[in-house]
Amino acid sequence: MSSIEEQVAREYFERNGFFLKHLHIEPEMAAKVASTKKNKTAKHYPAYLVQRQTGRSQNEPLAGRFQLFSSDLGGLALAVMVVVGWSSQGLTLPIFLNGGRYRSWIRNEVVPSFNLSLLGFDKEAHPPGVPHKIILLPGLPVSEPYRQECIDLLKAAGADALFSFQTFLESLVSQVPTGSGQATSDLSEIVRLLKVYELVRPPQMDLFEDF
Repeated sequence: MSSIEEQVAREYFERNGFFLKHLHIEPEMAAKVASTKKNKTAKHYPAYLVQRQTGRSQNEPLAGRFQLFSSDLGGLALAVMVVVGWSSQGLTLPIFLNGGRYRSWIRNEVVPSFNLSLLGFDKEAHPPGVPHKIILLPGLPVSEPYRQECIDLLKAAGADALFSFQTFLESLVSQVPTGSGQATSDLSEIVRLLKVYELVRPPQMDLFEDF
């Protein structure tokens, strides 16, 4: 069963004109790589091929951007995305809210696992083009220097860009209509009901404070 973060990611991209395909890795290959000294702390996180439905496979240059938002989707055509969610090993809310501790979690847990999670992608059939390597994370620290240090760590691990769950949730709250019978999934029905009962509203985005 996929995690709630994976369901959120799928709903977000499919609503914005993309296909998602889960990338499978042979368990023996993952265990072999993870068992090496270099990767002894690595874990295999879910990874997906993200492909624009129109068939366009050439990405626009990121032009120095690392954290992406919904406004950047127009330039995205092809990507591989690793999903590192709230249930990930070692992550708690106090760690997330502390820039220094979150940076350490990125360094010790996320960095060793990023490339391991993309093993086998080269064997997957996909349109011609160079995909962006994207990581989906709970967020980044708000304050410097921790924010930039996390970005530098992720770039050194091979990530080209990052999406936060906040971006996905904000978009879904905005896009999902409140009319009955219009939900496309269990997740969108939950969002619809939250809006119907005014437990969350599009202008109420301070519910998801900037992370």
